[in-house]
Amino acid sequence: MWYVLWTSTGREENIRQKIYDYADSALYSRCAIPYRLKRHYFKGKSHIAKLILFSSYVFIETDTIKEFADNIKWFPGFNVVLHTDDLYCPIYKHEEQLLMNLMKDSEVIDISEGYMEGDQVYITSGPLLGQEGIIKRVKPRQGVAVIEMNIFNRTTEVSLGLELIRDSKSSR
Repeated sequence: MWYVLWTSTGREENIRQKIYDYADSALYSRCAIPYRLKRHYFKGKSHIAKLILFSSYVFIETDTIKEFADNIKWFPGFNVVLHTDDLYCPIYKHEEQLLMNLMKDSEVIDISEGYMEGDQVYITSGPLLGQEGIIKRVKPRQGVAVIEMNIFNRTTEVSLGLELIRDSKSSR
């Protein structure tokens, strides 16, 4: 099951490295920090930025969360495993499935491509292909599609990279 570790913003990679270096590897099977790619332009040139999808969170796959949490509680920058009423809560299966579908076989959510006709967005390639129903709005100037994800027991808006082809007729 996947659990979420809460850490200080900007310390996600540091915590992951500490887990790799010092945590008992028998207590977890995977440690992940989901990223998203976004194209931006600076001084007329295109650049791809790799941004953390959920700031301050590190995902850990384990069947022994109590033992794992006890093993890493002394790590500087580690705050807590997300929980309710003193019970550690894994993310729900449907939340995990959506996240894994978007990330494919990596930790990085690639930029999708598509076009718009009126208010309707059509995805032609990328992780949002077939997921048009989860797109809440598109911000063409920022190059993102805003989706809603139910994760951490709440609805969270997430911006994912989306390149729009201006002329919808050329993409058919």
